[in-house]
Amino acid sequence: MRYPYQSEISLGEVTLNVHDVVSQAAFYSKYIGFSILSQTDSEAELGLKESKQVLIRLLKTDLPAEKNYGLFHIAILVPSRPALGAALKHLLLSGVNLTGGADHGYSEAIYLDDPEGNGIEIYCDKPVEEWDIRKDDRIIGVTEELDANGLLASSQNLNTYYLNKETVIGHVHLSVRDAMASSKRYQKIFNLGDKMTIPSASWIASGNYHHHLAFNQWAGPNLAKREKYRPGLNYFTVAFNNPIPFKASLKKAMLHSMPILEQSDTYYFIEDGDGLRIKVILENDCLN
Repeated sequence: MRYPYQSEISLGEVTLNVHDVVSQAAFYSKYIGFSILSQTDSEAELGLKESKQVLIRLLKTDLPAEKNYGLFHIAILVPSRPALGAALKHLLLSGVNLTGGADHGYSEAIYLDDPEGNGIEIYCDKPVEEWDIRKDDRIIGVTEELDANGLLASSQNLNTYYLNKETVIGHVHLSVRDAMASSKRYQKIFNLGDKMTIPSASWIASGNYHHHLAFNQWAGPNLAKREKYRPGLNYFTVAFNNPIPFKASLKKAMLHSMPILEQSDTYYFIEDGDGLRIKVILENDCLN
């Protein structure tokens, strides 16, 4: 499930700056279904019980929160509708406040925030045959009422809840100053296609997926540029499965004036104009 839909990229680890690592780790474990793979007072690794893969890293910060550009939500992709139904049932029985739910045409999703205000989406993809795929390869999404009762019914045979080894970070949705400008820049650097764009938001992807990245400018044009250690997003990870597009992305990042913060043969860090940091990696199995 690493690179479906003829995609050259997948989304890897997302790192968040938080005030209370221990309580945040407990929330992601107890309610979202991650396993705590390692934890100290200053850092925690959250991942999958079966594979031990890290999907979310928490880093302690003492800086106060500030309204700036950054994460809109992390989207956790579960492998099936019963798995999403189990997540919904678990959250409802646990008394967790949900911020919404929707049928997007290509997926079904539930939304909530963690205790420090970081947005979370948990979703499952519908069969591709149900997606609204246009002749120009755009994939049109909608926002319709979620069939919550159907989701709950689909999970009746699941007695325990946790995120299994097929769970991945499906996409990352970002809050930016100018959605169109950000979308075009990321498309060029990572060779992504425009799947759907409206005046205030854009959804882009590699291959035939509905979106790996999304951008919106709904917070307005006057927020501060993101600072590395402020609460919220520290960085997210884009993973390549081929060294050729990986190396090409580095050249294009430099061409499009994205500062290279750190670099090696297998990864590099860049920062965009809103202060959002991206770790770009070449998967280990590409080096064998």
